[in-house]
Amino acid sequence: MGLFGAMTTAVAGLQAQSYALENISGNIANSQTTAFKRTDTTFMDMVTSVGSLPSQQTSGSVSAFSQLMISKQGPVNATSVPTNMAINGDGFFQVQQKTGEVDGAETFTGVDVYTRSGDFTMDKQGYLVNGGGYYLKAIPIDPRTGNPTGSTASVIQISTGYLKANPSTAITYEANLPATPSVGLLQRSSFSADPTNQPAVAATSATVTGSASYNDINLSTNADNRYSFIVSDGTNPVTVTLQPSDDVTGPGTGKINMADAITAINTQLAAATPASTVTASAGTGADAGKIVFTDSGTGVGSTITISSEAATGTNVAAMATDLGFSTSGVTVNGTNALNAGTNGVEAQDNSNFLQQSLSGSSLTCYTAGGTPVDVQMRWAKVSNSPSTWNLFYQSSTTATGAATMWTNTGTSVVFNAGGVMTSPTSGKLSIPNLAVDGTTLGSIDVKFGTSGLTQYDSSSGSVNVSTLTQDGYTSGSLTSVGVDEQGRITAAYSNGVQVAIAAVPLYKFNGESALKKLNGGAYSPTDLSGSPVQMATTSITGGALEGSNTDIADEFSKMIVTQQAYSANSKIITTANSMMQDVMNIIR
Repeated sequence: MGLFGAMTTAVAGLQAQSYALENISGNIANSQTTAFKRTDTTFMDMVTSVGSLPSQQTSGSVSAFSQLMISKQGPVNATSVPTNMAINGDGFFQVQQKTGEVDGAETFTGVDVYTRSGDFTMDKQGYLVNGGGYYLKAIPIDPRTGNPTGSTASVIQISTGYLKANPSTAITYEANLPATPSVGLLQRSSFSADPTNQPAVAATSATVTGSASYNDINLSTNADNRYSFIVSDGTNPVTVTLQPSDDVTGPGTGKINMADAITAINTQLAAATPASTVTASAGTGADAGKIVFTDSGTGVGSTITISSEAATGTNVAAMATDLGFSTSGVTVNGTNALNAGTNGVEAQDNSNFLQQSLSGSSLTCYTAGGTPVDVQMRWAKVSNSPSTWNLFYQSSTTATGAATMWTNTGTSVVFNAGGVMTSPTSGKLSIPNLAVDGTTLGSIDVKFGTSGLTQYDSSSGSVNVSTLTQDGYTSGSLTSVGVDEQGRITAAYSNGVQVAIAAVPLYKFNGESALKKLNGGAYSPTDLSGSPVQMATTSITGGALEGSNTDIADEFSKMIVTQQAYSANSKIITTANSMMQDVMNIIR
C-alpha cells in the first residue's frame, strides 16, 4: 500500500476531524438552546488486513461517529413563564406534532416523540406547545376528586372559558371545644322552646289542690281501720294503703301525721311493679302543710291522678278531707319543666342564645348556581354527663318573634372524660337541608374525622377552630396556568379557586443514548433505545427551563485539538505527495 495507503489514511483522518469539528460547531451553536444535549465525537480505529503477524500490521485508518450526551443534566434556570417546565434528573416529556386544522381544531400525527425542551406556552386554543412546535401530552385530572383519570396521556387542552360553579357538599371542620365553656351549660328552661335535640323533662313538682292543709288521719273513723286510695303516674296506677302500723311518730294511737304518711306512701310507690315514677314530699312555702306529689318521668304531658277507693270504707269524705282532695279525687296535670327539643332557637330568644353559646366561626358556601351563602355556626354545651354539645347554624338573619333564627344540626356530639369524641362514630354529622335566609344549599356533611374534634381545657373557655374549609366555589374566568413539582398543571380562576387539570408524566428509555435526534430538540425511539417506560415519580420545576449541557470552554479546547489533528493529517498528505514526486523523478 505504502504512500497510497498513507494518503488514504490521512484523508480518512481529515474526514474524521472534519466530522468532529462539525459536532463541535453544532454544540457551540446550540449553547443557548433549551435542553440541548451536546453531541461528542468518538473515534474508532480501522485495522487494515496487511500483514499476517501483529508485528507486520499498521496502525490502520480511522472512523468517527457521534455519541449523544443525553443523560447529562443541563443547568436549571428560572423564567417568568409559569407553564415552562424543567426536568430534574431522568425523563422526557411525551409530545406530538400538529398536522393541520379541521374546522378550527388542531389535528395531530398520532406518533409520540419525546423531548426535554420544556419551554411550553399556551396557544389561543389552550394547547401547551414548545418552541420546537411540539404539543404536550398529559393525563387529565378529575377536578372533583383531584385524581388522574387513568394512566394514558393525551394532548392536553386547557379550557379558556368560565369555570362552572361547584356546589358545596362537605365542610371540613377541626376544632377544640373547651371542657369548661365560659358561658356554662345551655339552660334549656330559659328558652321559649327548648332549642336542643334532647327529650322532654317532666315537671319537677305537682301539688294536689284541695283543703288548706293535710289533716292527721284518724283511723278510728274508718270501719276497717285503714285508708286506701290510688296514685297514678298516667300509666301505672298504684293502690296506697295507710293503716295503724304506719303511725310511728303520730300524736296519738290510730293517727298518722303527714311525715309518717309521706314515708308510707313513698315506700308503697317504690315497691310497686313496675315502680311508680311518682313520689310524695312535704310542701314548702305556699304549699306548706300539703303533700306535694312529684313525677320524675320524662314523658310529655305527664299526669298525676289521685283518687279515693270508695269501696274500702264508709267514711270516704273524711279520708278525702284528711288527704286534701275532694271525694271525687283530683287529677294534677304535671306541666313539663322542659318540652321535647325543637332543634331551633326562636328569634325572641336570640339574645339569650348568644349569651349561652360559643362562636364556632363562619365560612362561605355555594349553591349549585354559584350563589355564595354565609354560614354562621355556634356551639352550645347541653350536658355534663356525658359531656354533650349541639352545633347550630344561623338559618335566618331576619326572623322575628317565634320564628326560628338558629337551627340545631340535630346530632349530639359527645366526648369522654379524656376529651376524645365518642359520638358520632362516623366522624361527621349531616345537615339534610341546610338553608340560610331562604337560599338552599341542600345536604351538607360536616366532617370532623375521628380526631379532628376534641374537648380539652382552654383558659379562654372559647372554641378554637384550626381547620374550616368547604368544597364548593362560584364560577370564574381563567387567570393563569402553572405547574407544580409533581408535574400537575393547575389553572387559577378569578374566583380564587385553583383546579388541577392534568398530570404531566415523564418517560425513560433503557438505551436513551440510542434515541434518534429530530428537529426541535425531540427524539424518537429506536430498536436500540427500547420502548418508553412511564416513570413512577417525577420531579419537574415549573416556571423554569433546563439549559444546554454544552460547555463552551470544553468545546473550544476540543476545537483546538481537532484543528491540530486536522492540520497534521493535511501535512501527511503534503508529505506523501512530495514523496510521490521524488519517486516520479527517479524514473526520469
